[in-house]
Formats: sequence, structure tokens, C-alpha cells
Amino acid sequence: MIWWFVYGAIGLGLVAFMFFFVGRIRSNLASGQRLPLSDYVAVVGAALNIVFLVIAVISLRVAVTTYDDAKRSGDEQTKVLQASRDALAGVAQSLDKQENTLEKSRQALDSSVKSAIAQQDLLFQGVANSRQQLRLLKEQWARELEQPDIQAALVYPQSPSIIVRNASKVKPIRTALYQIILFNVDKPQGKRFPIVETTATTVDFIPPEDQYLPAQLALIPAPGDPPPVKGDRLFGYLSISCADCKKHRAYWVFMRYQEEGWYCEGKGPDYPFWQLGPDNIEGYVSEFLRRPDLTKMPKPLE
Repeated sequence: MIWWFVYGAIGLGLVAFMFFFVGRIRSNLASGQRLPLSDYVAVVGAALNIVFLVIAVISLRVAVTTYDDAKRSGDEQTKVLQASRDALAGVAQSLDKQENTLEKSRQALDSSVKSAIAQQDLLFQGVANSRQQLRLLKEQWARELEQPDIQAALVYPQSPSIIVRNASKVKPIRTALYQIILFNVDKPQGKRFPIVETTATTVDFIPPEDQYLPAQLALIPAPGDPPPVKGDRLFGYLSISCADCKKHRAYWVFMRYQEEGWYCEGKGPDYPFWQLGPDNIEGYVSEFLRRPDLTKMPKPLE
């Protein structure tokens, strides 16, 4: 608005100057006088000053306009910078919030990991305890299911005797029963052999991993058969078992009566005992004496 006032003042000044100048010229012309050169120089100088003034005013207007534009641009840039600063501040606050969130998440994750590790330790401990309990149950079950294991050993061929053993580590043997039946190979009677045997003998009780001390075998001939004499070859089997034993055992036995003897545990129907006769027994006896699993009856210490 101020520029219109300035431009108006300059215009009025120019108009007043022109009226004054034109009036002066007319008055001089009316009086028949010419204007001196100095007046013309003064007029030109005034005109130049007016031109310079106009140029100066225009330059000032341009400068003011430029300043205003620069100021507006500066204000806009300031606003932009302020907005950028505010945005950066918002971003910083957002980053701070995200950092806090991440920290809380990390803490929660650490807590979850610690909890998982603790649960894993408890699980491992539970598995270990379960394995130990299972092992104890298996051992207890094995003890409950274990059966007595009866075994026999023949000793003292001069006076044949038997040792009854219990190989079980847990269960005792109750009411064991054994009997030995032998053929007298050297005294055939037609198609049969005299029998030398013991009566079925009972052993009431044998603790686990213990034995019934050597008991003499009371060998007696069957009714009507001759008794054996020293040196007679006797061949047959020993049967031993108990009601709850894990297996019934049979031992094949060969002895020279009151001299020496051998035995081994049978592996099923090794020899057709009740089908043996004078025509086939020698072959079976020879085969028996070649067995690698024979045990010789030990003699008592003298």
C-alpha cells in the first residue's frame, strides 16, 4: 500500500514540476524573452534527478520485494525445518518407544528362555527319575519273576555223592527232588541191563546262591537185579528239579563203580536210554566219552 503512496507523490511532483516549467516557458514567451542556458541545465538536472529518483524508488521496490520474497522463503524454509525437526523429534520418540518395546520384548524373551530352560531341567529331572523308577520296577519285577535255578554236581566216585546248587540270586529252592538211574553195562541180562538207582530224594530248602552239601547217593539195584561191584561200568542219567524252578535238568552219567566217573548236562533226548541194549550201548557209551563238555567227578582230598 505504501508503494502506491510513493508512486502518487512522485507523480504529483512531476505534474507540479511540469506545470511550473510550462508556466515559466509561457511567461517568458509572452514577454519575448528566452530562457537562459542555466535554466535549461537546471531543468535537465531536475529531470535527471527525477529519473534517478524513479530508478532509486524502483530499485528500492525491487529490493523490498526481493527481501519480502526472501523473507517468505526463509519463513517457509523455517517452517519446513521446524516441521522436519518436529518430524525428527517424533521419529526419535518413536524410536525411543520402539527401543523400550524391544527392551521389554528382550526381557520377556529372556524370561521365557529362562522359564523354558527351567522347564527343560525339570523335564530332564523327571525323565531321569522316571528312568530310575522304571529301572527299580524292572529290577523288582525281575526279582518277582525270577525262578530258582537248580543245578547238580557229582563228586567222589569211590562213594558217589551229589551236590545240589541254587544258582538264583533271589529265590530259594523249596522241595527239590532228584533221582539217578543207571544201567550196569557189564552185566547184561538177555536184551536188557540190570538197573542201579536211588529212590527219589527230597531237599527241603536251599537259599539263593547256596548249595546242599554233598549227600551220598544210595545206589541200590532194582528188585531181582544184581548189585554192582567195583569196576562195573554204569551208564544212565540223573534227573533233578523243583516245583517252581526255571527248568528241569537232566545229566548223563558214566562211571566205573567206586573208581572214576564223568557227567554232563543233557541237551534234550541225547540218547534213547530206554531203548539201549547189548547190541547198541557200546556205541552210545563211546560217543558219550568223546563229548567235549564232560566233567570228571572229583575225588575227595586224602
